[in-house]
Amino acid sequence: MTISFESNSTIKRNTRLIVFAALVLAVILLANAMVSSYLLRKNSIQDRSDQLANLTIILAEHTSQTMFSANTALLGIQEVLERAKIGDEKSYQEFASKKAQFDLLEERTSSNSILDVSTFVAADGKVLNFSRSYPPPPINLADRDYFKYLSVNNDPDTYYSVPVRNKGNGKWVFYLARRINGKNDQFLGVVLVGVSVEVFSSLYERIGGNLGEGAALTLYRKDKTLLTRWPLVENLIGKTNPNTFIDDSLKNVDVNGGVIFASGPGFTRKNESPVERMVSYRAVKGYPLIVGTVIPESLYLANLNKNAVGIFVATGLSLIALIIGAFLLLRSYRRNAESQYRAHHDVLTELPNRTLFSDRLQQALAVSKRQQSKLAILFVDLDNLKTVNDIYSHNAGDALLKEVAGRMKGCVRDSDTVARLGGDEFVLLLPGVDSETQAFQIAEKIRLALTASIDVEGVSLSTSASIGIALYPDHGQNETDLINNADIAMYEAKSSGRNQIKVFGDDVLRSALIDLA
Repeated sequence: MTISFESNSTIKRNTRLIVFAALVLAVILLANAMVSSYLLRKNSIQDRSDQLANLTIILAEHTSQTMFSANTALLGIQEVLERAKIGDEKSYQEFASKKAQFDLLEERTSSNSILDVSTFVAADGKVLNFSRSYPPPPINLADRDYFKYLSVNNDPDTYYSVPVRNKGNGKWVFYLARRINGKNDQFLGVVLVGVSVEVFSSLYERIGGNLGEGAALTLYRKDKTLLTRWPLVENLIGKTNPNTFIDDSLKNVDVNGGVIFASGPGFTRKNESPVERMVSYRAVKGYPLIVGTVIPESLYLANLNKNAVGIFVATGLSLIALIIGAFLLLRSYRRNAESQYRAHHDVLTELPNRTLFSDRLQQALAVSKRQQSKLAILFVDLDNLKTVNDIYSHNAGDALLKEVAGRMKGCVRDSDTVARLGGDEFVLLLPGVDSETQAFQIAEKIRLALTASIDVEGVSLSTSASIGIALYPDHGQNETDLINNADIAMYEAKSSGRNQIKVFGDDVLRSALIDLA
């Protein structure tokens, strides 16, 4: 008879529970889907779309005013140079290096909260004066993009740089820079003001702080280089956004305020699962800048979620039903599985017990008879468990038994069975073992594994095993004969001095009969 760890009644009961919970959930969800959800969703999205377009307009105007303020400060500093009628490089360096110019830079920077620094730069990139300290530390800005551009381009307009970490304080800054010319448009240097990325981000936070988690406000150069954003993500500052969402949105500004929907990977969420989101971008009038607003689906559908009380109630009921069904299913299954497991396994070693071993042996015998193959039974008895119990306690003996069980399992295949019959007796079923030699080799592997010392709570214990072997069909045609004959062989091994292996045969049987006599 084959032992089943799950009865048919349990399977049917669990199936009914799953089907019932699924039907309840499906009915509830279907009922909710028909309660004007489409209209609620459509209206909610349209309202949010209008709000997002208006917010982007406000953001663009705010950015324009802020950039106007920063650019005005830059023009004011340049105007001081023009009034001084600087004509050559030497005059420029002498003028720009004076303490009076430091006071000017410091005053212009401190009077504008968006500015981080104001600087005079020489034609070789050396900082002549800046607003943080006087005299300035040795800093060279010849590697900056604004310097490289303005040193070779006689461009009268303000240059907007990529963000960089300021060489003075290490903070993220993007610069507004203008070329300083001498007579005959000779390049004398650069005057610049730095706009703090962090301060700009905090200004955006005041505008978008009420949008909700997941929303973002961004500022790009026209080449889609990220200048700043809220929330601030420093590792993206200065990076170029490769997505087409910005271009797609700008093309639709006159149609729907530039609002589009995106579901692909986001610029700030490259390693995260894409989320559906609503985006709107707009060029800042008069400046080579682009502002953008992004809100995830969870936000632009917030009003829908608030209004759809019926959907939430129904969903909550369905979830409760599903949870209860799952709980009942799991509780029933676990109790049944645990009961079946305990009924057929040894509590200490978790090995199959006599009942389960008997079932597996019957199955193996049926297969062997049908395929005309052999199998081996190994009866193993530990030689000194009682001694360990008496000297070191039963806890040590239990630890020894568990280690022995593990070592025996490590010596055989997954298809073999290692079982504990009780006390210090173990039995192994080895299907497909064709000869006494092969069975003996496996038994020897087990014997050697068990003779190695075992550490239990800092104490080194040693044990050995007497092993008896019986093969089907050579030493028995049925379960009882095979186990009894393997047991006889084991007792012969124990009687012969222990820590030995005996294969059942005529000599073993005669010796056992003599011992009985």
